[in-house]
Amino acid sequence: MRNLAQQIYGNQLTEYSKKQTQKQKNGYSSCLGWVFVSKDFTKETTKAVRTYGSLFNVSKDYTYFTPNTFYRNDLRRLSTLRWINAMSIDIDAKNDGNEGMTLPDVQESITQAGLPMPSLIVQTPSKGFHVHWFLEQPKRSSDKLNAHYSRIQTCIAEMIRGDVHAVGPERLFRLPTEENTVFHSQTRVSFDELCEWFQLVQEQDQQDVHTYKKGFCKGYESLLKHPAVQKILEGVNEGQRDTACYTLALAYKAAGYDEKTAEAHLHNWNKKNTPQMRQIEVKRKVKSAYNGRFHAPSAKKIRELSGMLFSYVIWEEAKPREERTYSHIEEWEGDVLAFIRSQGGQVSGSQRDIADQITSSVDAEKKIPYATFKKVIARLEEQEILSKKVSGKGRGASTELTIVNELKAHRTQSDASKKEGQTPSKINGFNSNTIKDTVVGGTALPLSTGYCLALPTETVTPVSLPTSSTLSKPAPIPGNVPSAFVSALYNRGFVDGRFIFRAWGKIQLAFKAFGITYHSIAATDDYLRLSMDAVAVTVEKKGSMIAGDFQGDDSFFKYLFGAVKGLFTTYRSDQISKFVAKIENLSDIMLSHVGMELEDELKAVRVVDRELVETKLAEIEREQSARQRRKHYQNHSAFELNSSLNQFKLFMKTDD
Repeated sequence: MRNLAQQIYGNQLTEYSKKQTQKQKNGYSSCLGWVFVSKDFTKETTKAVRTYGSLFNVSKDYTYFTPNTFYRNDLRRLSTLRWINAMSIDIDAKNDGNEGMTLPDVQESITQAGLPMPSLIVQTPSKGFHVHWFLEQPKRSSDKLNAHYSRIQTCIAEMIRGDVHAVGPERLFRLPTEENTVFHSQTRVSFDELCEWFQLVQEQDQQDVHTYKKGFCKGYESLLKHPAVQKILEGVNEGQRDTACYTLALAYKAAGYDEKTAEAHLHNWNKKNTPQMRQIEVKRKVKSAYNGRFHAPSAKKIRELSGMLFSYVIWEEAKPREERTYSHIEEWEGDVLAFIRSQGGQVSGSQRDIADQITSSVDAEKKIPYATFKKVIARLEEQEILSKKVSGKGRGASTELTIVNELKAHRTQSDASKKEGQTPSKINGFNSNTIKDTVVGGTALPLSTGYCLALPTETVTPVSLPTSSTLSKPAPIPGNVPSAFVSALYNRGFVDGRFIFRAWGKIQLAFKAFGITYHSIAATDDYLRLSMDAVAVTVEKKGSMIAGDFQGDDSFFKYLFGAVKGLFTTYRSDQISKFVAKIENLSDIMLSHVGMELEDELKAVRVVDRELVETKLAEIEREQSARQRRKHYQNHSAFELNSSLNQFKLFMKTDD
């Protein structure tokens, strides 16, 4: 516990408390911070510590702690935050889709999101998880930084199925112990790296919106009719058959076909392959797909096999409260306030007795759980809606709850009622619907580092990778990076997934400077080739892991960024030169036709290289203008020649 605390807090905590004479002599340090620990989120059971000795002593009696530190020891709020030490995510097992989630599931979701390896994963008694990324350097709290931290935290929570409502750098998380720590590594991440990841995700989301109509598949029913899947159904070559067969079997499974029907369809599909698979292999792939845990194919595999844009998300409508096993805490807040208001705005008694009297507004037989009741009271007290007074101790203690801000209380209850009364949207979009995306794909994080949850051996697939440039034990290869680019780095000794993800990020930022979008890079062979050429140029200048002359990550990434820009500038210049040479030999009619095609291309929603198309149009206009000038010159020269001939003839007649 002590070593882990020192890994998180560094010099923000001292070994022993300073004596008053030391404070007077040396002054108060602005680098120190207070850590809050709590038993059940209530003020009565929450205290602040500022030494490692105190933190170690209280860790046996307290349940929760703050990974980030505060400059006040009496108030745990965003406004009193001093240092941000970690990015922390709460994955609630009670959330829809998280029931039965295991450590490998969490690690796979982290990998698929393209995130670096976490520093710590703690399992909660409810079988949820608290995931922490410790920062390389603590960040000083500010309004702007705190807001951006919460944006990144929310985005990560959405990507790995965390609780998007449990965000904020001031929050409490479960204290790690040897019993509840299921994963621990020495990995640290820079805040700039998380910002870069967030920027790439935002750009990708924007492109997903633009390419929705072209590559999006809405629902499992239309899966087999999508052009990308139809292309795979036309047959594949050797080297793709196994993956294609398994992917198509999952597609038939998702579309509602039974196993025998799917097998019959795939035997017919196999006849189109060159060469064909053995019938027993087709049967095995179908059986594996139908008996496995995946219920739909990987969108990434469909893109790789078809070479076309493809993505799909299946939305499950949020259930009404009366159909849910668990209610949201905001809904219980409204019920608690309604009960207190029905008692004249004030209620007293033991907390358990009060909790037993509070029922759900949509189901009178459903009572508020005692643990949830304490959380609700703590939240309402922190928002200064309720005041709580406790008299007496132990079982004879009495708690008095009073509504102190009726306006806030009414607003909170009104918001909770609106949420209960809302009709779930039937249109996919940015709403409260729950996303279901348990599809095949991704690689589990290595579990060999530090603590590990005891699981059956067949559940976990150990990953063994060579040492990389950034970590002693490499992170998995991110699933959202093109395999060709991964190979260009992997074959040169750069096998760490985090390094590859950052390198791909630099490629994207370099292309973005020319207006090239994320999806266009991966979907355009020339751009991928340029990216791999940039890797080769950078390795030649900055070294590689295999050659043993690697000069460091920062130097490599900076040179890679410049190499991509230089190569793309040359590539675009060559494209324009070839285009100019081509149009010089076209007739006037064909030249106008090419110009109209380029104008239509610019009107499209998605243009791969808008600047190049605009430059081509400008070159066509220059060529047309040059041709007009040549015609005018030729006509003028012909006119002058005719005039000269006429004058000469007139002269000859006069001379005769």
